[in-house]
Amino acid sequence: MSDLFQGQTMTEAYKFISAGTAHTFTFNFQPDKVTFYNLSDWTSTAAGLPISIWFRDQTTAAHAFQEKVIDSAAAQSFNFVDQATNGFTVADTSGGQATSHATISGITQADPGVITHSTYTFQTNQIVRLTDLGQTGVSDRGMGALNNNRYRVVVTGATTFTLKDVITGEPIDTTAMTAYVSGGRITLETHVISLNNPQVTPYSNSDPYDPNPYQYDPITYRLTAGTAVMGSDGDEFLMEVFKYGQVTDLGDLLT
Repeated sequence: MSDLFQGQTMTEAYKFISAGTAHTFTFNFQPDKVTFYNLSDWTSTAAGLPISIWFRDQTTAAHAFQEKVIDSAAAQSFNFVDQATNGFTVADTSGGQATSHATISGITQADPGVITHSTYTFQTNQIVRLTDLGQTGVSDRGMGALNNNRYRVVVTGATTFTLKDVITGEPIDTTAMTAYVSGGRITLETHVISLNNPQVTPYSNSDPYDPNPYQYDPITYRLTAGTAVMGSDGDEFLMEVFKYGQVTDLGDLLT
């Protein structure tokens, strides 16, 4: 499922009838907020949970922030509760090819900066793209200047390499970039350095030489709603999904 997000606010909505069990939903983009409206619990149902809200990067997995009906007679008295279990769980697929990407565990502020990654055999001069760095929702993973850029790698160890500019070949200086915090992804864009490059795993052993052209399988964005959200069998729902065009962290507002 492709992500069409290009810095624009995006929305989509779904209507469904619950089976009273947990269900995993697939979206057309990575959402920042998902709201479930349980229309069957909307009025005149004491202890009903008409609204459940999920935010991307919320502090604790499986929690659900919900509005609870307190006074069924008035149908207007509500309270917010936090369900600690059977709420929401992110169920995204990783995307890419298993032999074509690695995750980042560290980036130094140095000239050149050194990237530490999960186990994967890169070769010097292969071209990679770095993603999932910088501002992601309300969290900053650091090294935003590297995000979504292509580089040539210079292997320095089993799980480390430095970067070079694809065009000029100049080493990438990360000294002045925002310090790395967490996350990040490396996607290999070229399996082959040159046509006469020695064939090594995972390259093809066919004759004539087949460079195994790279194919990318994008991330599929999924969210599992647990039984605390899905209510009872037969409950009617409207679900709204939001992707914000921009999220600005204003920090601590001092007066």
